[in-house]
Amino acid sequence: MRYRELLFVVLTASAPCLSHAADAPAMAVFEELKTLVGNWRLTEAGKSTSVEVKLIANGSTLVETWTMSPTRRSMTVYTMDGDRLLATHYCPQGNAPRLVYTQTDDSRAHHFAFLDGANLQNPEGAHEHAFWIRKGPKGALTRNEVYISNGAKYDPAKDVGTTETFSRVD
Repeated sequence: MRYRELLFVVLTASAPCLSHAADAPAMAVFEELKTLVGNWRLTEAGKSTSVEVKLIANGSTLVETWTMSPTRRSMTVYTMDGDRLLATHYCPQGNAPRLVYTQTDDSRAHHFAFLDGANLQNPEGAHEHAFWIRKGPKGALTRNEVYISNGAKYDPAKDVGTTETFSRVD
């Protein structure tokens, strides 16, 4: 009987540790993304897209501001929500899809998948439905974004997205 009581105490006491272990991957990704703070420029010749990454709200929120032209800008805001890492993308199309971190693959790319969003009613419109982001070993930032039509079914085999690489400028 003493053995069962001891086992119960050990398992009960370790339960909070186990739940914190489940939280670790998303928080670790968020901490890694914070190292991207600074200014970035698209490496593709002839394109001038720039990205400014900064921390706000006492370090609890990471903001990427994308400038594609003087009149075309977007923003992606990363924040923790309990044990989830969320990314809300404020698109020049006027919508705001929310994506959630799902996994980090073997190439160290952090994958985000569509959760829900605002202003997705227009069947003629499109929205960001998935993306991955990776900090490269030589300081490069690589990002792949998948946009699909509002209301369309996402097919990961078909909807592969567009990959762009940025270099740090500061």
